[in-house]
Amino acid sequence: MERIEIVKDKSELEGTCYIELSLGKYQGKHWEETSLFFDEEIFGLIEAIFERNIPGYDHYSMNDADSKSWNKIIAELNELNELLRSARNFNEIIGNVSFVFGGTRDYFQNNFQPCKDQLQEMISELVAWAETHIKEYGHIAVLGI
Repeated sequence: MERIEIVKDKSELEGTCYIELSLGKYQGKHWEETSLFFDEEIFGLIEAIFERNIPGYDHYSMNDADSKSWNKIIAELNELNELLRSARNFNEIIGNVSFVFGGTRDYFQNNFQPCKDQLQEMISELVAWAETHIKEYGHIAVLGI
């Protein structure tokens, strides 16, 4: 697993296994300059929150999420960040952080403190971005791989 972070510069993308957060409703366009990108493995750490809060969410499809869904997502991301802040070991986050791949789980467990810190930073950055843009756009689409 590489660093847990959001990719903001699409020139840094390698391949197509990314989840894209696109401003507004999905308009048939991908790889927008204003989008945020997440490696599939990294997005998997928080994807369960999106699954719970976007009706009909599909990892492989285009998902329009309105402000009501995003407010719930933001609340859950903030809760997860609070849990991460107080967690002293890997067992304290089990069931709250998702691991799509077994190797990701092992890496996170073996590198708990740096992974925890990076995930907290990523969540904080995502929440700040979403809070700003959901007010302006009313929707933020989650474009699956």
